[in-house]
Amino acid sequence: MRRTTLTSLTAVSPFDQLDAALLQLASDPRPLSLPSELMSESEPGAFWPVDLVRARMAHPSTPVAVRDRVWAELVRRRLVFGEPWGTVGVAMALPSLRRALARLPRLAEVEHGELEQEVLAAVTEELVALDPSERPVQVGLRLVRAGDRAAHRVVYAALRERRLRPQPLDEQCVVPQPFAGGSKEQVYAVLERAVAVGVLSAVESELIAGTRLEGQSAKTVALAAGISVRAMFRRRAAAEQRLASALFSDAW
Repeated sequence: MRRTTLTSLTAVSPFDQLDAALLQLASDPRPLSLPSELMSESEPGAFWPVDLVRARMAHPSTPVAVRDRVWAELVRRRLVFGEPWGTVGVAMALPSLRRALARLPRLAEVEHGELEQEVLAAVTEELVALDPSERPVQVGLRLVRAGDRAAHRVVYAALRERRLRPQPLDEQCVVPQPFAGGSKEQVYAVLERAVAVGVLSAVESELIAGTRLEGQSAKTVALAAGISVRAMFRRRAAAEQRLASALFSDAW
């Protein structure tokens, strides 16, 4: 019997990557900044780097009116100038998004990196949908709620899949996961072989490769496959369970 193991390549946190991007934008020699007047500071003509603005925005003593002014300016700049202001807008919500995800259960079926991807995709969509002509009341709260809803959808889908999945009678344990060691090339090679021998369909292979290896969001992969995000998670879970059973059997 030849046992082949795969690796999960979603170990790098999308939240951490976005944090690093914000810090890079706020660094010298030309830090991305906002006028200090937005923060009610008495420094005419002064500017604050965006990471310092976010730190002030996250502080509980910051008045709602200050947050509204900053969000209104961020929404305006994203619309007028485009990137990197969209990135800055999403990064401003990160402290609250981290707290929201910390309240959710950690499930073995849900990779945290994928969960963060889905949250960031939802927050980005909500930010783009904001109308700058509207009064920017609690824009940050709207973004965090959009991310929280996305996270709950992923977690609830995994919990539902867990309830519906049959458990082995001889061992009440988690089915062995095929993603534990190896290289990216080996992963693709195993997926190709699985399709060739009929363990996976071509669509199932694309679902696994797109989300596990290529860093695409579940929504992007689901749209490409013509299915819902919930159906994507169900089909991928079933495919990975089949693949794990095949890899740990004498027939592989």
